Amino acid sequence: MEYGIELSKQSAMVIGGVALVYVIVITLFGGYFARFNKNLNDFFYSGQRFAWWLPAASMIATGIGSYSYLKYSEQGFNTGMSSTMTYMNDWFIVPFFVFGWLPIIYFSRIKSIPEYFEKRFNSTARYISLVIIMAYMFFYIGYNLYTIGVAMEGMFGFPQLYSVPLLAAFLGAYVTFGGQTAVIFTDLFQGIMLYIAGGIAIFAGIYALGGLTEWWEWLPISHRLPFVHLTDNPKFNTAGLFWGEALAGSIAFTFMNQGFIMRYLTIKSVDEGRKAAFFNVLVTLPLSAVIVGAVGWIGKSLIHKQNVLGSALQGYNFIEIDNTFHTFIVICWETVYQNPWIFGFIIAALMAALMSTIDTLINACAAIGIYDLYKPLYKPEATDEHYLKAARIASIITTVIGTLLVIWFNQQKGSLMSIHYKGIMIIIPAIVTTIFLGAFWRKFTPVAACTSMILGSLITVLTVWYPSIIDGLAWFVSGPENGVYIYMRALFGMGVTAIIGIVTSHFTQPKADNEIVGLTIDTINDSMKIYKGGEPNFEVGQKAHNINVAIDEGLDVDVIQLSPATMKILKAKDGDMVYLADARWYLGGLRSEHVKAFTNNKIKDDEVLMSTKTKEEAYLLDGNKVTLEKIF
Repeated sequence: MEYGIELSKQSAMVIGGVALVYVIVITLFGGYFARFNKNLNDFFYSGQRFAWWLPAASMIATGIGSYSYLKYSEQGFNTGMSSTMTYMNDWFIVPFFVFGWLPIIYFSRIKSIPEYFEKRFNSTARYISLVIIMAYMFFYIGYNLYTIGVAMEGMFGFPQLYSVPLLAAFLGAYVTFGGQTAVIFTDLFQGIMLYIAGGIAIFAGIYALGGLTEWWEWLPISHRLPFVHLTDNPKFNTAGLFWGEALAGSIAFTFMNQGFIMRYLTIKSVDEGRKAAFFNVLVTLPLSAVIVGAVGWIGKSLIHKQNVLGSALQGYNFIEIDNTFHTFIVICWETVYQNPWIFGFIIAALMAALMSTIDTLINACAAIGIYDLYKPLYKPEATDEHYLKAARIASIITTVIGTLLVIWFNQQKGSLMSIHYKGIMIIIPAIVTTIFLGAFWRKFTPVAACTSMILGSLITVLTVWYPSIIDGLAWFVSGPENGVYIYMRALFGMGVTAIIGIVTSHFTQPKADNEIVGLTIDTINDSMKIYKGGEPNFEVGQKAHNINVAIDEGLDVDVIQLSPATMKILKAKDGDMVYLADARWYLGGLRSEHVKAFTNNKIKDDEVLMSTKTKEEAYLLDGNKVTLEKIF
């Protein structure tokens, strides 16, 4: 077989059957959540109702794509521990995100990144950014479909012409009808699936070697180092990778990836969003780095051990990896004793990685299509039902375009790593620099934003044909030119964009201060007032638990009344924003709503009054108690 593994017809049928059943189950599971979409905000942002841990856990699956196991296992096999860098270099941007970008987009009620560009700059900036962001997200959709299609074709001989459209159809189905809520809950399930499958693959490999001590002793010294070949290895250059992947890639994923941003916009408050961000950097990303790269490290020890011994390990076949791209597939197949059921489960994990990344991107592209194209340019005034239908059509269109891009990826040459970086490092430098300047420098002008995005992108693209332009920046990196330019291109593009933007800003007029309130880091406090519709109340209170729901049809929608004692527990004043949720914590806020609270001296301390409409908006069920928490 192309992947270096021998599959009998029966084994292939078992493996394929397990993977297919998994895809069908996930599709049905995701489709269930269509019932939680009453309006456009529900479809794309789940009503901003979730507790931090639910989107944070679902980000596990979002961050691990179908290419991750293949690409990072290959890289772990080739360079060892340094393969973790792509997952563990986000730490330096966390303060900028949690204290700057997150509150800016949350409190200004931004629905899409291009919308921010119009509010911060002008409509021209909005549509320049839209083109770049859509190129970024469609690239990732096509790339994920391409990698899983290659894997399916290599193992089962199932042509991409059939496998990719089939997988895309399943993906598009539950995203089209379930929206963001379906994406989050399916990704939560798939994140667990990814870690279990990755754990099985790691355990099987360690067991084959004879334990952790054997693995470490047979791992070459160079593979134990976190910064192997700091400037000498162009194929996975550590210094170049930081300046390319961390500086540009991590900022792009955190600041301009619409799908990633939408996860944070589903969380009930900015403080909860910060918890999710810290959890992602401190727990999710390091653990994910091990899950996707460890099979490569294990494979290196295993191959080294058997080669020194001159024979296969006891109980196993002699393992050969002719093409390191196949590392994950070959090592997993051999170390699980060629068991098609276990291997089928691991292959289902590849499906989970594919689905969990692409469903996020499909939903994100559809959001931009509605909020930045359809609604402002074609149908500015319509009902929520109309926009909801249009959003589902946009999801279908996005899926089709992403599927067609696989044709282009099949024409590219090189490793998965090089294909990935050659595309991404051209697309992102200009826009991430513009976002950063716009959010953190109020004197950055609309003309400068448009000029820097256009010229920065053009000059970055120009380096594809004239790579020597980058030489002055890449002097400290040795090795074949191709490897140098792939990594250093992003740093070059960001530097050029920053220079253009800063210089142009000094010769053009910035927007008036009152026009950018809430859109820069120094105006966040003002945006909080606008978001609430009143003065924020920062006094810290406690949650009110086990509160019974009572109906009063005289109350307005999203307005509740509480006893003075309950208001005192919450430290709330009349008109404060309160988060009302089903008391069952494990729902993660699935049944909840943001409301404004007012005092009623005549009701019981364990009671909350609301209208039937408010109860329906919160998806509350009869007889279930609720928990109350003051936001501000």
